[in-house]
Amino acid sequence: MIVGSNMAYAHPVLFRRLEQAKSQRPQMKVIVIDPRRTDTCDLADLHLAILPGTDVALFHGILHLLLWEDWIDRDFIQQHTEGLVQLKALVRDYTPPMVAQLCGISLEQLQECAQWVGNAPSFLSLWCMGLNQSSAGSAKNSALINLHLATGQIGRPGAGPFSLTGQPNAMGGRETGSLSNLLPGHREAADPEHRAEVAAYWGVEQLPASPGLSAMELFEQMRSGRIKALWIACTNPAQSLPDQNRVHEALLNCPFVVLQEAFATTETAAFADLLLPAASWGEKQGSVTNSERRVSHVRQAVAAPARPERIGRSPWTLLNAWNDACAPACRAFLPSIPPPGCSMNTRA
Repeated sequence: MIVGSNMAYAHPVLFRRLEQAKSQRPQMKVIVIDPRRTDTCDLADLHLAILPGTDVALFHGILHLLLWEDWIDRDFIQQHTEGLVQLKALVRDYTPPMVAQLCGISLEQLQECAQWVGNAPSFLSLWCMGLNQSSAGSAKNSALINLHLATGQIGRPGAGPFSLTGQPNAMGGRETGSLSNLLPGHREAADPEHRAEVAAYWGVEQLPASPGLSAMELFEQMRSGRIKALWIACTNPAQSLPDQNRVHEALLNCPFVVLQEAFATTETAAFADLLLPAASWGEKQGSVTNSERRVSHVRQAVAAPARPERIGRSPWTLLNAWNDACAPACRAFLPSIPPPGCSMNTRA
């Protein structure tokens, strides 16, 4: 099942593997869920051209059929899941006729989709920003993953929910804790045991119990005037975030915006008070985690142009330089914290 993604265009290498698998195993069924007919649909045995915004209803409707037709793995559910009673009550009203009408597809298409999912020896779903970048993105992801949990199609070769990330190394960013609710190693900031583990590793007494702000919450705080300074790196929010008018208002309202960017022509650069020249992907080394969770070392291909010791620096070297400059001030305000602790705290 491919949903929220035009893989043929956005992930061509992986899509070629699907094409090869389909040619070798013609009996493999491919379901594409997309309001549009894209190049990806050429591979589909079933194209569900649902109405925009009806993804959750569709997944609940499929789950309704899986439950009532008993196309589920009861042993897996009992051993590895919780909340089945509540979930069944939730999807009870998502009857096939209602869901088909709501989504703008035929009843036969919905039933065929559920039957393929429920009776398949393995079930793999692939999705991208068409699900994620939405005001109901979390609900869409959860509803899709519920199909895997209900059928036991998860955690083994050929089965499971497969997130197609929208940017290179998005998985690597999550592994290092580059989200407001995460710590490195997929530790949750809200979990006291996880916080204690990371604090011990970093050599600090404790970490804040409250998670940080999400991207949209951050920009709302800028609009309200609570946040006075923002450092932006490796992203272009003036173009990529939703509700562009509010994002631009927030950037204009922020007294000091630092942008760490390789190109001065991005939309966000127009809002920057300070532009720090950063290295592009070929001018720095690091690591990348791909979709199969493989970590690869990325070597520097070329030196950054013109005085590389000063410009074209990788994000972590710029942050370290800022940290070193802030360390004396940090110790002045927090004299009880020794220099190593202050250094690690500001880097965190």
